Amino acid sequence: MIGKRLPIRLRAALAAALTAALAFTVGAWWLRHQVYASKMDSARNRASVSLGIIEQRYKRGGDSNKFLSENADAWAIVDHTGRFVEGDPDLEPFIPDPLGVHPDLPGPTVIIERDLHLGTVTSDARPGSEEFADRDFRVLSSTFQGRGLLDGRSKAPVENLTLHVLVTPRDAEEAVAAIDHVLYVGLPAAVLLVALIVWTTTSRALRPVEDIQQRLRTITSRDLSQRVPVPPRQDEIARLAVTTNDTLDRLEQAAEQQRRFTADASHELRTPLASLRADIEVALHYPDRTNWPDVIRGTLSDAERLEQLAEDLLLLADLDNRTPPTTRPIELGDLARKAAAQARRHAPLSVQIDCPASDNITVQGDTRQLERLLRNLLDNAVRHARTRVLITLSAHDATALIEVRDDGSGIPAEHRERIFERFTRLDASRNRTSGGTGLGLAIAREITHHHRGTLTLSDTPPGVGAHFVAALPLAPDTATAPDTASGAPSQPPSQGL
Repeated sequence: MIGKRLPIRLRAALAAALTAALAFTVGAWWLRHQVYASKMDSARNRASVSLGIIEQRYKRGGDSNKFLSENADAWAIVDHTGRFVEGDPDLEPFIPDPLGVHPDLPGPTVIIERDLHLGTVTSDARPGSEEFADRDFRVLSSTFQGRGLLDGRSKAPVENLTLHVLVTPRDAEEAVAAIDHVLYVGLPAAVLLVALIVWTTTSRALRPVEDIQQRLRTITSRDLSQRVPVPPRQDEIARLAVTTNDTLDRLEQAAEQQRRFTADASHELRTPLASLRADIEVALHYPDRTNWPDVIRGTLSDAERLEQLAEDLLLLADLDNRTPPTTRPIELGDLARKAAAQARRHAPLSVQIDCPASDNITVQGDTRQLERLLRNLLDNAVRHARTRVLITLSAHDATALIEVRDDGSGIPAEHRERIFERFTRLDASRNRTSGGTGLGLAIAREITHHHRGTLTLSDTPPGVGAHFVAALPLAPDTATAPDTASGAPSQPPSQGL
């Protein structure tokens, strides 16, 4: 829990410091081990050379005092009983134990290396011998036949000798001590330097995030026009800033659409309510001169308009919420014939509505929503048609096509997308007195999108009429025969229909 509350730069610096400390510690241990091993190998080689030189000197007979001054290695010669004969005086207190005759020495001139621990010296020992007290060494030993060497006590010749040369760790310990002195200061400094570098780098990398955070704090629901700064570097933070600005663009568009929709809905609701209230107030003010059946019919008409508008608004709200539709297989031919029959009952006598028979075109969808799609398209076509409306169904590949044509005046090219916006009316041909709410085509497009389809207005020559095409995916079990069309009427309507 504490780690979660720490800033990112601090967590990164601590993690880098711990990692660096572990890595540097392992590296320092390895370096010390390598230096110590290298120095001990050098000391071992030097001791081996010294052992050979001393052994050859005593085999030929020579001046031991001269050799003592020339050789820096600690060495000692013992006789066959293990008594000290000659060598480094500081080693004499440790003789005959542990520098005795090694029982495993197989014969003359054979060098054997073994571990050795020198114990505590006695109080009357030479001061220099304290250097060897309570220390671990490696010792090289060999046996040889000496010549001209006398026992220091009996002055008798000594022939069977054992030579011991100590491999002292003095140089290795001094080298390691020098390294430790550097590491004691350098290791914490290196860890601190790594932490400082990571802290600085992380702070610089997160500075654009702080700028983005400060800008986001100033953006409110009342003003979504501001955007976060995009860093010049093309990295993850820059991509985050671009994505944030894209999200703000969508939010601003959604908020603007919501405000516009609310204003348009309020305006649409106010008109029938004002008309309804005015009719009722006039009737109540002049009850004797009021034709109450006409007032009731007018009130009922306004109530129906309000009911239709409320139903449209609720449907749009449901579609905007992306509520998954209750889908089932739907035969579009039956649905289209029912919608055409219903449209004929409300269409003017001068407008003919044709729906040629078509079967075996099945989609997955919500029956009520698809009925509303067909009804809205037919209502729009009937409102603008002069003599005829044609609805056809066809299937191509895995797509069902619903086409609705009319022989009206058509829609100008500059308004072919605007007509799908909510509460859109084009001039006097689609005013409030014609009965439309301005939501029919917007609802139709939302329904097609809700069913993973599209609704478009095809290109037609000017004055030839409108041609709407709704494309919906076919049901999975529907046969995909090439271009199954519903056919064409025997006498095509006028105006190119």
